[in-house]
Amino acid sequence: MKVFAAFLIAFCLIAPAFAQQQPDPVAVVAHVLDLSSDQITAWSVILHARQTAIEPLAQQAQMQQQAIAQALGGSNPDPLAVGQAIVALHGLQVQIAAANSQSAGDFEKILSADQQQRLNGLRAAAQVCPIVPAFGATGLL
Repeated sequence: MKVFAAFLIAFCLIAPAFAQQQPDPVAVVAHVLDLSSDQITAWSVILHARQTAIEPLAQQAQMQQQAIAQALGGSNPDPLAVGQAIVALHGLQVQIAAANSQSAGDFEKILSADQQQRLNGLRAAAQVCPIVPAFGATGLL
């Protein structure tokens, strides 16, 4: 548990530095998970497929958001038109989430057990990172 806590604290302290410098996310993931060149190549294919799937959905979602804003911008918005646009936007968001989930699943298939464990640790750490500054601000870290 102490090792995980130390990892979590280090991750939460280092992550903001990465966010400020805007490093290549693929390079960061490859380095942290110690991906081989074959894994990086396979992941590039997965990322390309994800982008191909998500790009048109994201464009449609943006159009739906504009439609919602336009429908709400009038003096007397039509509730049916607004509702239909919101439902359509939600459907697109569900499709985008499914594409992201598929990509993540495909990525996990190329990882070793150790890499998968590190990824799961990072996922767990990401869940609690927003609370870490509160502990620092109160002098508990």
